[in-house]
Amino acid sequence: MAARKLAIAFCAFGFLQTSFAGFERFWIFSKDADTQVNETWDSLSDTEQAALIKRYQSLKEIPAEQSVSLQQRMDWFNQLPETEKQKMRETWQKMSSQERRELASRLQKASPDERSAIREEYINKYLTPEVTHH
Repeated sequence: MAARKLAIAFCAFGFLQTSFAGFERFWIFSKDADTQVNETWDSLSDTEQAALIKRYQSLKEIPAEQSVSLQQRMDWFNQLPETEKQKMRETWQKMSSQERRELASRLQKASPDERSAIREEYINKYLTPEVTHH
């Protein structure tokens, strides 16, 4: 009987320990998240702060050559008539990631005249109505 009471006491004590874990987040007099962030930031050295800022900026920015390439692709797409844009959107949605990379590579290497032929090839491949046999 004593062992049973002792086991219940340990279980109750363990439950109380886990149920109040992290309770300080809800306590009105505890520090807020901004204070904790500021204290953490202040604890970093100047070189650590500079490295952290540089890392954050590198995550936000894309390299210049990728930016130029992206802008060129956007310009090319925006020059298409609205119906062609819609066909390309529908085609793009039906393609796999690998096929998208192949298409992008082909279009990047192609001359402006060849691009329309490549575009038509993919549109015909993915937007032709499927024929069902009975």
